[in-house]
Amino acid sequence: MADPGFGPVARRSVSDEVFSELRDAILTGRFAPGDLLPPERDLAASFVVNRHAVREALQRLQQASMVRVVQGGGTRVLDVRSSAGLDLLAHVARASDQPDPAIIRDGLEMRRCIGVEAARLAATRADPAARRRIVAAAADYRSAPAGAEPDRAFWLEVVEASGNLAFRLALNSLVQAIDARPGVMDPLLRDDRADTLPHAVLAQAIVERDADRAAAEAERILTQALEAWSRGQRRARRQGQGAS
Repeated sequence: MADPGFGPVARRSVSDEVFSELRDAILTGRFAPGDLLPPERDLAASFVVNRHAVREALQRLQQASMVRVVQGGGTRVLDVRSSAGLDLLAHVARASDQPDPAIIRDGLEMRRCIGVEAARLAATRADPAARRRIVAAAADYRSAPAGAEPDRAFWLEVVEASGNLAFRLALNSLVQAIDARPGVMDPLLRDDRADTLPHAVLAQAIVERDADRAAAEAERILTQALEAWSRGQRRARRQGQGAS
């Protein structure tokens, strides 16, 4: 029997541990699209767990569109770029000790796109109650210390007011991905969360039904994180050049 090369997993939440190990192996390229995963019995022996735990983990991978389980035909790795949905973002964020900077940039760009269009739609679709909630959420920046909660509450109200379910579900996936890497994401989102560009200006544009101004203000606010990412990349390149 060939040894797949996995080590024993902790006995707490065995299926979760097996899932995480296999997920990371797929997302970091250890198993490429089209590859067959080792048989259940080999995985169970390698992880030192029972086959039921392995089977549960494989089912979760299939639900996440990372693999296709064929009865009697093994488990084949899928090309997640073609098969998976936004929920994959959170898994990608957890898949390695050092997340790919390009993936972080991609997530921030998607965050900006959703926020800009949600603000534009909120300016035209929001009812009076939703507009009041957006104004109140913007005001919370003045009374609360800089942090994730006021920022998250504000954008939740904007996205809800847009009336776009796809934006709301995408926001859920982004939040999960951000929460998976606080050490990386908190510095990038610091200016947004500190209300460096007042969210009250955006809220007022939504109240006044000025869709173009709302979109422009949202873009100004959400571009801050991408600018922080770019500064970090320039700093990393300079450090790399200095080390060489």
